[in-house]
Order: sequence, then C-alpha cells, then structure tokens
Amino acid sequence: MSKRGLDNELGEFELTTCRNQGDLFEDCEYLEEHPCDAIDFITKFMNSEIAASMDKDVSMCHTWGTKQIYETLFSMVNIKRRESEVYTDSRSLFWVGYMYRYWVWWLGESSKEVIRKVPAELACGMYTGLHTLDVKQAIIMLKQAKQKH
Repeated sequence: MSKRGLDNELGEFELTTCRNQGDLFEDCEYLEEHPCDAIDFITKFMNSEIAASMDKDVSMCHTWGTKQIYETLFSMVNIKRRESEVYTDSRSLFWVGYMYRYWVWWLGESSKEVIRKVPAELACGMYTGLHTLDVKQAIIMLKQAKQKH
C-alpha cells in the first residue's frame, strides 16, 4: 500500500475493503439470528481485534465474508440485540462503515482512533448532511464537527 496521508489515493483493494465494511454495518440490524443495535455493533466492531487486524495492509480478515466476521465478533464480545425499531436506514449504516474504513486507509489512523474521534452515533447523525460529499471532504468535516463539541 502507498503512504498514508492527505495525498494518499486508495487503490481497488482498499476501496473493496471499504465497501465490505459498509456491507457489514448495513446488515447488522437485519441479521436473522441476532439483529443488532447498530450503534453498539459499530462501536464494538471498531474497537475489536478484527478491525485492528483489518487496519493492517495484510490480514486474513480481509478475505472473510460478513458471516464469518459476525460469528467471530459475536464470540468475542456481547453485542446488544435490537430491541425496537431499526435505528437508522441501511444507507447511512453503509456510509458510516465505508467512511470509517476509508478514514483508516486514507489517513492511517487505527479503527480505535477513528471511533474515539467520531463515535458511531455522531457519524450516523451526520449522514444526511455529509453523504453527498466526497468521502475525504466528509471525513474532514466530521473531524471538525467533533473538535467543536
């Protein structure tokens, strides 16, 4: 992978991992066996060993499908079940997953750093205003929004 930072351009591999993480987040509330509380799922995933492994240029986790990631994560941490209506629409969950992974690849910050800087609830809440922007611009604006709070 190329150097990380503001001038970094992501390749097809990195963009694919962004889409895969978007799919993972998008589906978490709709799992048959364990429909998740999206905010709890996202927070625990981003703080997990799986996400930390995916932060690396080479990881077995990059080859895993969503089912394997769910099963492994559920065996590691307790994820709250969705008790009521779906928290948010699936498009915003996909966007948050994609954007967080893009942030990791683009700027080289760990998943734990990203979720600490912009918690899942804030990211989901900012979807409406930011999802039409270029992902890099959305990340910059999220970082700025968090600094103001």
